[in-house]
Amino acid sequence: MMTKGYIAASLRIESFLKDQRGITAIEYALIGVAVASLLAVVLGNGSGSGFLFELKKAFEKIAASINAVVAGS
Repeated sequence: MMTKGYIAASLRIESFLKDQRGITAIEYALIGVAVASLLAVVLGNGSGSGFLFELKKAFEKIAASINAVVAGS
């Protein structure tokens, strides 16, 4: 009787450890967090550093040039 219980418990634990359901979702979540963190570092917040700040400066320079041409006409 005790041996059957031990074997049943061992088999249940073994099947639980081999169960891969849900692992893929966790992996995708970790990849998503890594990508979001990387984008936050690369793009910056737009208020003083990073790609977005430089992009904003470039568009402001273009807008100033267009406004100067329009005002001169």
